Amino acid sequence: MSDDPAFYDHALRRLDRIAMVLAVAAVIAMTFVEGWRGTLGAAGGSLFSLASLHRWKRVAGAVGASSKTRLRIRILLGYALLAASVFVIIRYFGVSAWSVVAGLFVSMAAVMLEILFELLTNAK
Repeated sequence: MSDDPAFYDHALRRLDRIAMVLAVAAVIAMTFVEGWRGTLGAAGGSLFSLASLHRWKRVAGAVGASSKTRLRIRILLGYALLAASVFVIIRYFGVSAWSVVAGLFVSMAAVMLEILFELLTNAK
């Protein structure tokens, strides 16, 4: 790893780009697999995933700067809101659960691809 702060800035920007590309890919794939309901589900799941990624980046930047209890409560409330939203989308809008799940995995896949990129390009 590097002590250069620019190294981490580049990695975070690359992570955002990877996540956006994966979100678009998930939406397109679910359009062909599940139709318009799959498109809506993947788009919604991707938006939730990208928002969660952004929130985790803010949490990482705020560690040590604010109250730990307040931070935990905000994280728990965020995930409770996410769970309720996903339930409503799937249950009442008739959107495919698989398409929502595909969208929700966008940020996790982006992080894994970024780790793989760093391992392959910075191997010594």
